[in-house]
Amino acid sequence: MTLKYFGHSAFQIVTDSGLSIFIDPFISENPLSACGIEGLKADYILLTHAHADHLGDTLSLAHKKETTIVCVYELAGLLEKAGYKTHAMQIGGAFSFPFGRVKFTQALHGSQTPDGVYAGLAAGIILELEGATLYHAGDTGLFGDLDLIGDLNDIDYFLVPIGGNFTMDIQDAAIATSWINPKYAIPMHYNTFPVIKANPQEFQALVEEDGIKVLILKPGETIKL
Repeated sequence: MTLKYFGHSAFQIVTDSGLSIFIDPFISENPLSACGIEGLKADYILLTHAHADHLGDTLSLAHKKETTIVCVYELAGLLEKAGYKTHAMQIGGAFSFPFGRVKFTQALHGSQTPDGVYAGLAAGIILELEGATLYHAGDTGLFGDLDLIGDLNDIDYFLVPIGGNFTMDIQDAAIATSWINPKYAIPMHYNTFPVIKANPQEFQALVEEDGIKVLILKPGETIKL
């Protein structure tokens, strides 16, 4: 399978069976993204929360009958009322989909829709599929239970925010990465806007001191997992 990075916190996974899974698809209005959503197909969309830079292009990408949007209960209810197909989850809950297992974790952050409607709790997402485990931490500050998440899960790829201001900064992200102890850390949620400007090489230097490899992906880059 492959993982494509669109910049900010937006990713696409394409499984070996051909399923297309998006996480927080902020693409067309993303200053870092080099493409629009034309030609993109979503079988599943996983959302960590409802802020505009994470909900992003969900409503345009999602086919109302064919795409399943996986998100927390309150956000799912809002999307269902708008006619979209959803699967509601909540923090600590897990479910096995045709492509693999999804578990929602805590994230220290808020969540409301672009028009100001409360959309439940923000979340992180642990995704197990085709022999790999990915942890998209969502927008979060540092919290102690990240250590527990690392103890309970064998994470291959840790997608971790480093931009500060709204989320962990580089130093806190490095601490979180040491607790998660993944095989690879992939920094995200930085340099999209001036207020979250950060140097991923600085993060890499801190993390690789602990023997954890860092993959710095460029917007538009695709890697094989």
